[in-house]
Amino acid sequence: MLSVVSILFIAFVLLLAAMVILPVFFGAPWHPLSDENIERIINFADLQPGEKFYDLGSGDGRVLIGATREKCVRGTGVEIDPIKVWLSRIFVTAAELTDKVQIHRGNIYDFDVSEADIIYLYLTHQALDQLFPEILDRMKPSARIVCYRFCIRNMEPIKVNEDKNLFLYRVDKGRSVNEYS
Repeated sequence: MLSVVSILFIAFVLLLAAMVILPVFFGAPWHPLSDENIERIINFADLQPGEKFYDLGSGDGRVLIGATREKCVRGTGVEIDPIKVWLSRIFVTAAELTDKVQIHRGNIYDFDVSEADIIYLYLTHQALDQLFPEILDRMKPSARIVCYRFCIRNMEPIKVNEDKNLFLYRVDKGRSVNEYS
Protein backbone atom coordinates (compact mmCIF):
# COMPACT_ATOMS: atom_id res chain seq x y z
CA MET A 1 0.00 0.00 0.00
CA LEU A 2 1.32 3.41 -0.95
CA SER A 3 1.87 5.93 1.78
CA VAL A 4 0.65 9.52 1.54
CA VAL A 5 4.24 10.70 1.01
CA SER A 6 4.68 8.29 -1.91
CA ILE A 7 1.44 9.45 -3.51
CA LEU A 8 2.45 13.10 -3.11
CA PHE A 9 5.88 12.37 -4.59
CA ILE A 10 4.36 10.60 -7.60
CA ALA A 11 1.90 13.46 -8.09
CA PHE A 12 4.78 15.97 -7.93
CA VAL A 13 6.82 14.04 -10.51
CA LEU A 14 3.81 13.79 -12.84
CA LEU A 15 3.10 17.49 -12.44
CA LEU A 16 6.73 18.37 -13.19
CA ALA A 17 6.73 16.08 -16.22
CA ALA A 18 3.55 17.73 -17.48
CA MET A 19 5.13 21.19 -17.10
CA VAL A 20 8.24 20.23 -19.06
CA ILE A 21 7.16 17.56 -21.55
CA LEU A 22 3.59 18.41 -22.61
CA PRO A 23 4.39 21.92 -23.91
CA VAL A 24 6.85 20.38 -26.39
CA PHE A 25 3.87 19.13 -28.38
CA PHE A 26 2.39 22.64 -28.53
CA GLY A 27 5.56 24.29 -29.83
CA ALA A 28 6.86 25.98 -26.71
CA PRO A 29 8.94 23.78 -24.41
CA TRP A 30 9.93 25.10 -21.01
CA HIS A 31 13.67 25.28 -20.77
CA PRO A 32 14.84 27.42 -17.84
CA LEU A 33 17.80 29.57 -18.87
CA SER A 34 21.01 30.03 -16.93
CA ASP A 35 21.71 33.42 -15.39
CA GLU A 36 24.54 33.84 -17.90
CA ASN A 37 22.18 33.34 -20.87
CA ILE A 38 19.63 35.73 -19.37
CA GLU A 39 22.38 38.34 -19.06
CA ARG A 40 23.41 37.76 -22.69
CA ILE A 41 19.81 38.18 -23.87
CA ILE A 42 19.38 41.42 -21.94
CA ASN A 43 22.63 42.88 -23.27
CA PHE A 44 21.85 41.76 -26.82
CA ALA A 45 18.41 43.42 -26.73
CA ASP A 46 20.03 46.79 -25.94
CA LEU A 47 17.21 47.75 -23.57
CA GLN A 48 16.78 51.43 -22.82
CA PRO A 49 15.32 52.96 -19.65
CA GLY A 50 11.56 53.37 -19.85
CA GLU A 51 11.00 50.74 -22.54
CA LYS A 52 8.29 48.10 -22.25
CA PHE A 53 9.68 44.57 -22.44
CA TYR A 54 7.23 41.76 -23.24
CA ASP A 55 8.03 38.07 -22.84
CA LEU A 56 5.57 35.85 -24.71
CA GLY A 57 5.64 32.43 -23.10
CA SER A 58 7.36 33.87 -20.04
CA GLY A 59 7.73 30.59 -18.13
CA ASP A 60 9.15 31.29 -14.67
CA GLY A 61 9.56 35.03 -15.40
CA ARG A 62 13.30 35.18 -14.81
CA VAL A 63 14.07 36.93 -18.11
CA LEU A 64 11.49 39.60 -17.26
CA ILE A 65 12.92 40.00 -13.78
CA GLY A 66 16.47 40.31 -15.12
CA ALA A 67 15.49 42.84 -17.77
CA THR A 68 13.52 44.93 -15.31
CA ARG A 69 16.10 44.82 -12.55
CA GLU A 70 19.10 45.63 -14.73
CA LYS A 71 17.74 48.06 -17.28
CA CYS A 72 14.89 49.86 -15.50
CA VAL A 73 12.29 48.78 -18.04
CA ARG A 74 8.71 47.72 -17.42
CA GLY A 75 8.06 44.03 -17.95
CA THR A 76 4.97 42.17 -19.07
CA GLY A 77 4.83 38.42 -19.37
CA VAL A 78 2.18 36.10 -20.68
CA GLU A 79 2.12 32.40 -19.88
CA ILE A 80 -0.63 29.85 -20.44
CA ASP A 81 0.46 27.37 -17.76
CA PRO A 82 -1.14 28.35 -14.41
CA ILE A 83 1.64 26.71 -12.40
CA LYS A 84 4.34 28.72 -14.18
CA VAL A 85 2.24 31.88 -13.77
CA TRP A 86 2.03 31.22 -10.04
CA LEU A 87 5.76 30.46 -9.85
CA SER A 88 6.73 33.57 -11.82
CA ARG A 89 4.52 35.78 -9.65
CA ILE A 90 6.29 34.41 -6.57
CA PHE A 91 9.67 35.20 -8.16
CA VAL A 92 8.52 38.73 -9.06
CA THR A 93 7.30 39.33 -5.50
CA ALA A 94 10.55 37.94 -4.04
CA ALA A 95 12.53 40.28 -6.32
CA GLU A 96 10.38 43.19 -5.07
CA LEU A 97 9.39 44.14 -8.63
CA THR A 98 5.60 43.92 -8.43
CA ASP A 99 5.36 47.60 -9.39
CA LYS A 100 7.36 47.02 -12.61
CA VAL A 101 6.52 43.47 -13.74
CA GLN A 102 3.10 42.04 -14.59
CA ILE A 103 2.49 38.38 -15.33
CA HIS A 104 -0.70 37.48 -17.19
CA ARG A 105 -2.18 34.06 -17.65
CA GLY A 106 -3.18 33.82 -21.27
CA ASN A 107 -2.49 32.69 -24.78
CA ILE A 108 0.42 34.32 -26.64
CA TYR A 109 -1.43 34.15 -29.96
CA ASP A 110 -4.11 36.65 -28.96
CA PHE A 111 -2.29 38.71 -26.33
CA ASP A 112 -2.23 42.50 -26.82
CA VAL A 113 1.34 43.51 -27.71
CA SER A 114 0.52 46.99 -29.03
CA GLU A 115 2.45 48.73 -26.21
CA ALA A 116 5.61 46.60 -26.46
CA ASP A 117 8.91 48.22 -27.36
CA ILE A 118 10.69 44.87 -27.23
CA ILE A 119 9.21 41.39 -27.48
CA TYR A 120 11.32 38.47 -26.32
CA LEU A 121 10.52 35.01 -27.69
CA TYR A 122 11.96 31.63 -26.84
CA LEU A 123 9.65 29.57 -29.02
CA THR A 124 10.15 26.78 -31.53
CA HIS A 125 9.73 27.28 -35.28
CA GLN A 126 6.27 25.68 -35.04
CA ALA A 127 5.11 28.27 -32.50
CA LEU A 128 6.81 31.16 -34.32
CA ASP A 129 5.13 30.12 -37.59
CA GLN A 130 1.73 30.32 -35.85
CA LEU A 131 2.57 33.73 -34.38
CA PHE A 132 4.03 35.37 -37.48
CA PRO A 133 3.26 37.35 -39.58
CA GLU A 134 -0.13 38.13 -37.95
CA ILE A 135 1.41 39.59 -34.78
CA LEU A 136 3.29 42.21 -36.78
CA ASP A 137 0.07 44.09 -37.48
CA ARG A 138 -0.54 44.41 -33.72
CA MET A 139 2.91 45.81 -32.90
CA LYS A 140 4.32 49.33 -32.86
CA PRO A 141 6.27 50.15 -36.03
CA SER A 142 9.33 50.88 -33.88
CA ALA A 143 9.17 47.61 -31.91
CA ARG A 144 12.05 45.15 -31.75
CA ILE A 145 11.84 41.38 -31.46
CA VAL A 146 14.51 39.26 -29.80
CA CYS A 147 14.42 35.52 -30.46
CA TYR A 148 16.53 32.97 -28.64
CA ARG A 149 17.63 29.82 -30.50
CA PHE A 150 14.96 29.95 -33.22
CA CYS A 151 14.81 32.56 -35.97
CA ILE A 152 11.64 33.92 -37.53
CA ARG A 153 11.13 32.50 -41.00
CA ASN A 154 10.73 35.01 -43.83
CA MET A 155 12.17 37.86 -41.75
CA GLU A 156 15.72 39.11 -41.94
CA PRO A 157 17.35 39.82 -38.56
CA ILE A 158 19.16 43.13 -38.24
CA LYS A 159 21.58 41.60 -35.74
CA VAL A 160 22.75 38.07 -34.89
CA ASN A 161 25.13 37.25 -32.05
CA GLU A 162 28.41 35.42 -32.65
CA ASP A 163 26.98 32.11 -31.37
CA LYS A 164 24.13 32.46 -33.88
CA ASN A 165 21.49 31.77 -31.24
CA LEU A 166 20.16 35.30 -30.64
CA PHE A 167 18.30 37.16 -33.38
CA LEU A 168 17.15 40.78 -33.31
CA TYR A 169 14.41 42.02 -35.67
CA ARG A 170 12.88 45.43 -36.23
CA VAL A 171 9.21 45.52 -37.12
CA ASP A 172 9.66 48.40 -39.54
CA LYS A 173 12.36 46.55 -41.51
CA GLY A 174 11.26 44.47 -44.48
CA ARG A 175 7.53 45.06 -44.14
CA SER A 176 6.93 47.59 -46.90
CA VAL A 177 6.57 46.89 -50.60
CA ASN A 178 9.13 48.48 -52.86
CA GLU A 179 7.61 51.80 -53.94
CA TYR A 180 8.86 51.25 -57.49
CA SER A 181 7.10 47.91 -57.96
